[in-house]
Amino acid sequence: MGREWGMELVITEEQEALVEAVRQWLDATSALEGARSGDPGRSRIRREGLGAAAAMGLLSLLRSGEGGTHADLALVVEEVGRAATPLPIGQSALVCRALDDVGIAADTTAGIAEGKVIAVPAQPEPGEERVAGLEQADGTLSLSGRVPLVLGGLAAELFLVPAVAADGSHMLALVPAGADGVSRTARTTLDLTRDFASVVLDGVRVPSGSWAKTAEDVVEAIADAVALHHAADAVGAADRLLEMTVQYVQERQQFGRAIGSFQAVKHHCATMALDVECARITVRVAAQTLDSADRVARRTQVSSATSFAGEACSRVAGTALQLHGGMGFTWEHDLHLLLRRVKTGELLGGSPRHHRARLFDLVA
Repeated sequence: MGREWGMELVITEEQEALVEAVRQWLDATSALEGARSGDPGRSRIRREGLGAAAAMGLLSLLRSGEGGTHADLALVVEEVGRAATPLPIGQSALVCRALDDVGIAADTTAGIAEGKVIAVPAQPEPGEERVAGLEQADGTLSLSGRVPLVLGGLAAELFLVPAVAADGSHMLALVPAGADGVSRTARTTLDLTRDFASVVLDGVRVPSGSWAKTAEDVVEAIADAVALHHAADAVGAADRLLEMTVQYVQERQQFGRAIGSFQAVKHHCATMALDVECARITVRVAAQTLDSADRVARRTQVSSATSFAGEACSRVAGTALQLHGGMGFTWEHDLHLLLRRVKTGELLGGSPRHHRARLFDLVA
């Protein structure tokens, strides 16, 4: 951390301390072994882990008065990806910020920020059908639809659901996972380090005070933030893969010398490092725009960052596997778990193809 790529990208001393504290905590508490031995139908998210994150102020980082920014959260989420933890730290922080912004469920938001309640966004991927919302005469909101893939959806007790009415107006609703009409099903994905579920909303009634009408740009800004922090997670995982690969090629002997001494291997490692650093830069620039009111800059930078970082981190993962040879394919090695996380993350929040298409529309 702390590399100077221009004044706007310098990591402050406070941010360096934040990163160091989060890394030390995750290194001490996160173990990839659980991803290999766990039941794919059960969540690996532990409430005590979220409680520890809350005690460090990570879940409330974006709340008014806390002084945190999306740039700060991106640094935290990068460490989350590096540790490959299932804890939905970034998602919970985004839910708290969204609830504060639209002014609903204040008491519940406090519980989320304290790690007492697990809450995650439940929004369709770009191009998927949106959840339908219908305001009732008694002030409640009826929700119907399906969200095919919700990260952290198995353990979540609350879902933040964006919905759209027949007239095109937008709403945000906080939906209890145990509410009548809510059902969820575990989804198996390439990623073994996190849990996923599909969520069906069948005429779910959301009481007044737990939903609000909002502008389309507010909903879009939340989707952009989710996508950008998926990219930050991938950067962290790719950085760890780079570190693992450099160590491996320095130790692996062939023809009486370390394979890292061969020019071709050096070139591969240098390309990996370039991809990681460039992805990190684009994500940090985009994270800063999430804190601004400039919609065009936000959309442009987020799509630029997510499209580039997704593919760059995926290249890093592929090269790491290549340089590890047969060792990288073994079930006992951690490499494949990080590779799976990166490859899955490349498609979350919109694929690189989707974001390139949006970027073209924005600049054309």
